[in-house]
Parts: sequence; structure tokens; C-alpha cells
Amino acid sequence: MSYTNASVPLEPGLNLIIGPNGAGKSSILLGISVVLGQTYTERAKRLSDLIRWGEEEARVSIVLDNTGLKSVKPFPHARGDSVTLTRILKKSGDYNYLLNNKPVSKTDVLEGLSNVGLNPDNMLVIMHQLMVGRFGSVTPTEKLLMLEDAVGFAAYRKEVLESSERLQKLTTEHQAMASVLEGTRETYEHWRREHERWESKKKLEQQLQDLQRELVWRKIIRKEASQKRLDDRVARVRDDLADAKTEHEVSDKRSQETTRRLLELNAEIEKFRGEQLNIEHQRGFRAAATKWIERTKEILKLTSKLNINPNPSEVSVNADVRRAIVEIDEEARQLSRSSTLENEQSSNLRKSILDLTSELNKNMDTLVESKVKREVNSFKIAAMDEQIRELETQIRLGFEELHPLQAQASQLGPRFDTPREFQTISVDIATVEDRLKPLAHLSEDVEKLYRNYAGIYEDLKKKAEVVELNRGEVLHDLRERLAKWRTIMEKLFEDLSIRYDSLLAEVGAKGRIVLKPAKEIEKSGLELYAGFKGNDPVSLDSLAPSGGERTVAIIAFLLSLQQYVESPFRAIDEFDVHMDPKNRETVTKLIYAAATSSDPSEYIAITPGEVTLPEGQDVHVVVVQNVEGASVVKELK
Repeated sequence: MSYTNASVPLEPGLNLIIGPNGAGKSSILLGISVVLGQTYTERAKRLSDLIRWGEEEARVSIVLDNTGLKSVKPFPHARGDSVTLTRILKKSGDYNYLLNNKPVSKTDVLEGLSNVGLNPDNMLVIMHQLMVGRFGSVTPTEKLLMLEDAVGFAAYRKEVLESSERLQKLTTEHQAMASVLEGTRETYEHWRREHERWESKKKLEQQLQDLQRELVWRKIIRKEASQKRLDDRVARVRDDLADAKTEHEVSDKRSQETTRRLLELNAEIEKFRGEQLNIEHQRGFRAAATKWIERTKEILKLTSKLNINPNPSEVSVNADVRRAIVEIDEEARQLSRSSTLENEQSSNLRKSILDLTSELNKNMDTLVESKVKREVNSFKIAAMDEQIRELETQIRLGFEELHPLQAQASQLGPRFDTPREFQTISVDIATVEDRLKPLAHLSEDVEKLYRNYAGIYEDLKKKAEVVELNRGEVLHDLRERLAKWRTIMEKLFEDLSIRYDSLLAEVGAKGRIVLKPAKEIEKSGLELYAGFKGNDPVSLDSLAPSGGERTVAIIAFLLSLQQYVESPFRAIDEFDVHMDPKNRETVTKLIYAAATSSDPSEYIAITPGEVTLPEGQDVHVVVVQNVEGASVVKELK
């Protein structure tokens, strides 16, 4: 630029570079930007355009602290506590780096600068001319984008936008899938309805077959019932025949047994009558003996009475008489007991004879009854044999009618156990046949087409469900990322708003920073509010603030934002361009407050105008002047 050879001293704290327009103040900051690695500047399209007119190359060097933290040097290949970083610009377009006058790659340079937290591409590290005006002229959305890039939060937005883009693609895919699915669904629904009619036809055909089967089995069951009744009748007649034969045999056997029993009874009666006659003979003998004993007893008693005062010989006779009387009495008692026993025997014999006679009469009746039953059973046996022959003939004829029906039924299906009445079945058959007539044109092809389109439709549904599931996952991811971005930004805005308000308080103003949220991150924005002269903060996008107030507020915001970025070096170039003296003093206070509120190694502020410095404050001032076409730097002590 306008420098032939110059050394610019910089000290920790605020370095104020002043001088008239065109003296080369901004070139100092431009040289720092170039040596730190910037490839684009507002002054030239190519770095080679920055070489002084008539020279083949330009050289810019800066001295950097290399002590580092915890004995870890930012540039570990350099041994000293300080290093000299040099960048050489050549007309040919070659741009070389030297570290302590030794070649070094740009990668190593950027890595060393990164180790000390210095990022020259961050717009907040070195704020060049016109940045205030450019920031104030863009939309809230563009302001938010510039802020994110400056504080390194662009990655969060990128994540949200990536999710949003994926969501948009999936939404487009879902819409296309939905369109195809809808067209396929209409075709599928048509063949589904046709398939339902086909299924209805099959059901009706099956129902008709079942009704026909029911009708045939109704005939079969009725015929089988008739045959069973005949079989039952035959069985009953056979049972009756067997009973009749059994009864005939029983009657014959009873007749024989009764005849034999009659003979036995007659013999027993004759026997009992002989015993009874014998007892009567014995009874007559005992009656006569009893009378004789009684008479003898009376004679002995009379003899005993005549010998009242017997002599000793007569006394012996009386004793004999008394013994005889006693023996006679004993004999009489024995005869009496025998008579009693004979009376009992006689009574028993009479009773036995009466019983046998009664049994004899009954057996006579039984004999007569048996003979009658025998004759009756003979007649019944002959009649039942004839009846069985007639029933067996009817059964044979019934089977001849049943066999064709069974053959027909076997073709229609299994047995129908509880068929309804003929009339009911016939009415149902007619109804089903009427319902089948409109479905006669349907064939098995309907089912094939339905299965085909059902498969296609289900595949499309599954794909649509997968797309919808993926879309839901991406939407969830988008919401999470958006929430994360919003949380981070709200925290940043809360912190920045405090810094912004605190910085404005240095000039008697107040302000706040507002994040204008939106459903879509692309429409979110940053809005600045500021209030001066005791007024409440209003939006800088409104017409209320004056041009000077708006510029002061924007500079205050950029300075508070610059404080947010951790860097050992910061700079602002010609912050007070086109400002009146009052606003220039206001902004100077802001810059001084920003430079001293944090602990950067160095802060550079460049101004072309005169400023009033705070009294008693340590500010390093560098004066730049142009002498005979070359810039000259002097340190103001």
C-alpha cells in the first residue's frame, strides 16, 4: 500500500491509531489481516494488488507471544517465547509464510494461531470499515446469520437446515407416494368390490349346494326314518314272536309240571287221609283206656277209704293202693298228653289236606289256563311270522328307493343331521338362485386381479409407512435440533443482551436484543432495541431512533458481540466515519468500555477524527501521517 518500511508498536490494552484520511491507518489493520492468513480484503481482489506501486513484493511481519498456557507453546517448533510470523506477497501471485525467517506452511500457521484462539476470518476479530453500515442495512434474518457465523454457531443452523432439507425431500417423496398410492387404491378398491361380489357368489353357490344337500338329506332322513320304523316294527314283532314262543314253551312246560304236581298232590292227600284215619283209631283206643283208668282209680280210692284204721298188715296194702293210684294217674296224664299231641297232629293233617286240596284246585285251574295259552300262542306265532315276512318285503323296497338318494347325497357333501322342512328348503333354494343371477358373469380371474392389486397396494402402503416413519423421525430430529438451536440462541441472546445493555449504560442509554422466532429457522431474525435520553428501548428497524442513535446502538451491539468471542486480539476500523463530534465521543466511550471490560492482549481502534480520551486512563496512541507519498508511524507518549 503506502508503506515503504514501518514498525508499528502495539501494547496490551487499547491501542488508538489516529491520523487524517489517506494517511495509511487502515493499511496497518489490513497488513495484520493479511499476515494472519486472510485471502480476501475489501481493498483488492487479489493480494498481489496490495504490493506498493513499483515494487515486486511486499513483506508483513508480526511478533507473537509464544509462551502459551501450561508451558505448551502455540508454535512448538519455535524455541523462543516469541516468534516472528512473516508473509511475503509477490507480483507473481506466490504468497509465502516464514516463521522466524524459516519457511512454514499455511496449515502450520493457522494451527499455531488456533492454539492461541485467534481466528482472522471471524468478522468480530477485525471489524473493517463499512461493517457498521452493512450490518445496519441488512434484514433481521441476515443479522442473525452474521451473528451465528461470528460466534461459531453456524453448525447448529446447518444441522437444522440439513434436517429441514431431509424433511422436505421426504415430504416430497411422501406426497408422490401418496399420489401413486391413491391411484392404486382406487383400482384396488374396484377389484376389492368385485372380489367381494365374487366371494359373495362363492358363498351363495356354497349355500345353494348346502341347501340342495339339505334337501336330499331331508328325503334320505325321512326315508331312513320310515325304514327305521319298519325295522323297529320288525324288531318288535320278532320280540313279540320270541315272547310268544317263550310263552308257548312256558305254557307247555307248566302244563306238564302242573299235571305232575296234581298227581303228587293226590298221593299226598291220600297219605294224609290214611294218617288221619290211624289217628282216629288211636284216639278211640285212648278214650276207652282213659275210661278204664278212671274207673279203676275210683275203685282204688274207694278201697283206700274203707281201711280207715288199718292194722300193720293193712297199712302195707294201702300203700300199694296209693302207689297204684299214683301210677294210674301218671298213665292217665300220659294218655292225656298223647291225646293232646294226636289232636294237634289231627288238626295239622286236616289243615295240610285242606291246603293240598286248595293247591290241587289251583293247579287244575293253571292246567286249564296253560292249555288255553298254548293254543293262543300257537295262533299268534303263525300270525307274527306272516307279519314279519310282509315287513321285510317293505324294507327291501325302501332300500331300493334309498340307494339312489344316498349316491346323490355323497356327491353334494357330508350328512346333514337336522334338515328343515321341504317347503322351507325349497323357498331358500329359489331365493339363492335369484341372488346368483346378477353374479353369473364373475369368474376366478377376479380373485387373481384382486390378489395382484392387493399385493401392489400393500407394498405401496408399507413403503409409504416407511417414508412416513422416516419423515416422523426426521421431523422429530428437526424439532430437537431446532429446539437445541433455539435454546443455545436464547442463552446467547440473554448473555448478549446483558452485555449490550451494560455497554449502552456507559453512554446513558439502555437496550436489549430479541430473537424473533419462527416455525422455520430461515425466517427467524435478530432485532435490536435501544433507548436514549431516558426513553424505553425501541426497535432500530422502526423510525423512532435517529441515524446517529441507530449507529451508536449498532456499534454497541457489535462491540458486545466482539466481547463474546474469545481472542487475544481485536480491532475496529474507522468506527466514527461520517459521525458528528457528539456521537464520535459517545462511540469512543463505548469502544473504551468494550476494550477495558474484558482482558484481551491488545485492542486496536482506528479513527480519522479527533477524540477526547478519558482522563487518567492508559491508552496507547499511534499517529499515522503521509509524508511525500509514504506513510509514517509515530508513537504518542
